[in-house]
Amino acid sequence: MTLTTKKIFPIVLTLIFTGGLLLAGSYSKKLGLTISDNNYLNGQFNYQILLLIITALSLLTNFLLNKAHFLNYFSFGQISALGQELRLFGIKQGDSWIKTGLSLCLVISTVTAIFMYFQFKQTNLNWSSLQSGIFWIILFSLTNSFGEEMIYRLGIVSPLKGLFAPTTIFFISAILFGLPHFAGMPNGIIGATIAGILGFVLAKSMFETNGFFWAWTIHFIQDVIIIGTLYLTNSNASR
Repeated sequence: MTLTTKKIFPIVLTLIFTGGLLLAGSYSKKLGLTISDNNYLNGQFNYQILLLIITALSLLTNFLLNKAHFLNYFSFGQISALGQELRLFGIKQGDSWIKTGLSLCLVISTVTAIFMYFQFKQTNLNWSSLQSGIFWIILFSLTNSFGEEMIYRLGIVSPLKGLFAPTTIFFISAILFGLPHFAGMPNGIIGATIAGILGFVLAKSMFETNGFFWAWTIHFIQDVIIIGTLYLTNSNASR
């Protein structure tokens, strides 16, 4: 495999998997598997099954592309590793990723919560239904965040390490992650931009800690907010 092919192939694969995820969003409605009387939970259940299948394919191809780098990143990594400066997020040179990770959890989650609030501020959420749905909200947030981190972070950082400068790898991950969010949640230009910024930071966390702990954790919290809000909105609509 030539150097150019090594650079392009992981990007093309990620685009293919992105297409698969977009199709999964539509095809999942045809699976018809049910776990609840809540239509949103049923839709998510079917989608998450397809997502995990695509994730497995992504992990397999990533492993075959570069076994050494894959095994290096396919772990929680060094959670307290020291990071490189990123002024936009207030990250100083040599800051521990424990400090940075916790700060990002707070800041990014606040931004996500504000965005979701303005998206659904006219909706009276059915908070009483939260108890019956919390298990599925957490489970789907875990699977969704894991799958997307394997595809958009591990699938880019691992095979491209050493082929591009680290910042370039982060930008590639950010762009690929942001694109499908034009039609996702958050959606539109604002949603795609927020997702892109998140993708950049999560790629940086994986690269610097040699693992996916912080990327998965930060992403998981965002998905709890998003999936939880969508569940409550759907529960309210079905009352």
